[in-house]
Amino acid sequence: MVRPRSQLWHYFVIFGLFLYIFCFTYTGSNWSRKFRESPKTNNEGLIMSEMHNDEYCVAYNFLVATDSFREDGLEPITLAIHGTPEMMKMIEKKPSNWDGPISLGLFVDFHSRQALEYISEVHRCDEEFRKKVTIHFAFRLSAFQDNCPLIKIASKNRECKEFLVNREKYRKEVAGSFQLYPSNLMRNVARRGAKSDIHFIADVDMVMSKDFAKKVKPIANKMIDGKNKKLLVVRRFETNETTIPTDHKQLQAAIKNKKVFQFHHKFFFNGHKITNISHWFNVSESTDKIVAWEIPYTSSLWEVQVILHRNDLYNADYFPARIKVMQSLIYSLCRANYTFNLLSHVFDVHEGIKLDDTMYSKSVISHSKKYGKKRAYERYVKEIDKSYPLTLKRCGKFVM
Repeated sequence: MVRPRSQLWHYFVIFGLFLYIFCFTYTGSNWSRKFRESPKTNNEGLIMSEMHNDEYCVAYNFLVATDSFREDGLEPITLAIHGTPEMMKMIEKKPSNWDGPISLGLFVDFHSRQALEYISEVHRCDEEFRKKVTIHFAFRLSAFQDNCPLIKIASKNRECKEFLVNREKYRKEVAGSFQLYPSNLMRNVARRGAKSDIHFIADVDMVMSKDFAKKVKPIANKMIDGKNKKLLVVRRFETNETTIPTDHKQLQAAIKNKKVFQFHHKFFFNGHKITNISHWFNVSESTDKIVAWEIPYTSSLWEVQVILHRNDLYNADYFPARIKVMQSLIYSLCRANYTFNLLSHVFDVHEGIKLDDTMYSKSVISHSKKYGKKRAYERYVKEIDKSYPLTLKRCGKFVM
């Protein structure tokens, strides 16, 4: 028989344990939220990363932009880009071509880890880069590795003047990565680490029209709220010329003179085609105000560029490299009943006209088809049909 004093002590211990668990959970939740706002480091300055899908380690907020771009009271549009160290020169140039915050997901491996040291120097010494760019990085776990390690990024402590003069030389010392590139994972890393709620998913090698972020900011704040299932679509083009058009008038003249073309017009045009370009030019010419109108979803081949909200869908990061990586997101958005609304005036341009895949791309695609395509397709279709059973007719079947 339990005596009253012992029974009272028993209840007290249980209550204390419950209170401890509650406080620990609450503190952990707050700590998790703070993680998105500041670099995750320990007292020794070592960077901590988190496990993703038992395959990758991700470190958010490795380097954080200094400007919030909220001086007008509106939510800024973050340019969510991704890349590898081989793309470093394009990454460094991006702030001069985007008038708002940038969130970069950088993928590194054993061979290219020096890129983190180099980009730290860029962030410290290049004022515009530091003002705009927040950087996150990820890497693949090695065989038999169960935990994400603490990471120490060495610093050369060079004088900034000397570094900026010789940055080309230092950049060339950074090796490229030597692994299959998980592009969808890195797109998601860039979005999850973004410092604003409105995201423009784009490739780092696209050149944006002048004042893009500033011009689109008002309509994006009006239409993109994470609730109404509206997306903004951006036209894109390509050219072999060295002079890139910066507004719709220059663009129209360049297209008329066959200097600029719609994106991938000679290579997989069905994946990027947006019809009725003459109407787009007429609307852009008739008003100075940026407007948008709904356009139809075409098919599961479609991989248009979209501006969307943090709360909207993310890429399926289990898709193998170069296999339906963006088409799967656009199809998911269609099945989830989002509408696609084409923006007037603004656009971006790719430097170079694509005629065929490179030998490297063909090798990656061949590997992905052999080892990952079927498994990803079956998982994706099952998930989509379960989540959105009533919209198959609207969007058609997903074709791999």
